[in-house]
Amino acid sequence: MDTRESREWQRLAFVENRDGRAAALVFAHQGIAQYESAIRESDSCGNQYGAAYRESLMASIQVYREYLQKNETPA
Repeated sequence: MDTRESREWQRLAFVENRDGRAAALVFAHQGIAQYESAIRESDSCGNQYGAAYRESLMASIQVYREYLQKNETPA
């Protein structure tokens, strides 16, 4: 089944295979920041992209966080 989560995992794998793990980690961090910003904007009556796609954005954020947890080296 092609779910939002599986597509995000595929995107992360593509970036990692093409550009390396460090680039995939940056991609995940940037995705979290962008998607959380979109959700915050919609919550404050700004741009409504975050409201329209809140569920899929939250699913993507969860995948990115899981990827980071599995692949980041603790400082």
